[in-house]
Amino acid sequence: MKENSPSHDFDEDISQDPVSAIIGNDGIEKRLSILVNRLDDYMEDEFGERTAKEEINEYLRAILSGQITKKTILNYNTERLLSKDLSIKKESSVILSFIYTAIAQHLIKHEPQNNAWAALLEAKHYLAYHAGLTDPINHKKTERAQKGGRQKAQNALELERLVITLLSKKRPKKGWRNAYDAAHSIASELSTIANESNIPIPNNMEDLIHKLTTLIHENKEVAKAFDSPEG
Repeated sequence: MKENSPSHDFDEDISQDPVSAIIGNDGIEKRLSILVNRLDDYMEDEFGERTAKEEINEYLRAILSGQITKKTILNYNTERLLSKDLSIKKESSVILSFIYTAIAQHLIKHEPQNNAWAALLEAKHYLAYHAGLTDPINHKKTERAQKGGRQKAQNALELERLVITLLSKKRPKKGWRNAYDAAHSIASELSTIANESNIPIPNNMEDLIHKLTTLIHENKEVAKAFDSPEG
């Protein structure tokens, strides 16, 4: 008998790419359905009804009518990151998850799927953030599971969002004079929030200002927030 002979249980995977065989063939529609089911669980826990689909459709109508804009999303992110009220942080996280789920649902039908996948990942991120706020034990497990490169990427994304939020919040009426002034203006508040949220940043203030200045120059989304005329 030969050792390490392939099992017949895996015959169906032979013709597949090895990576695809491990991940499976779940398309974005199935992943979106799973997310909607999780939002249904939230609705049932909070309100006793599984009405996520109706909520998603309401948010989509609001987006298409212009009631929800990028400014709306920025405001909810501001509340999520800056509020000291746990209930507001939780509510903002869930609303953002619903908004991005509605966007993903719409983009599946109207845009290249990579855009829909991006929206779906945002929706999952905010729902997971809400779960961490709701269940501290689960949050600790999640923190341990996200070490390494994945955690670094997540930390970078959270820092980017925080910088964008503060650039908008503290922008002078005539706009920022230059990147250094903007970085210097937001550094102290950002340091406090980042430490409270366990977002790694340089301890030295000069190093932090240098990092923020670099983000403004090199990060496309942060640069947009820096240049935006909106107050």
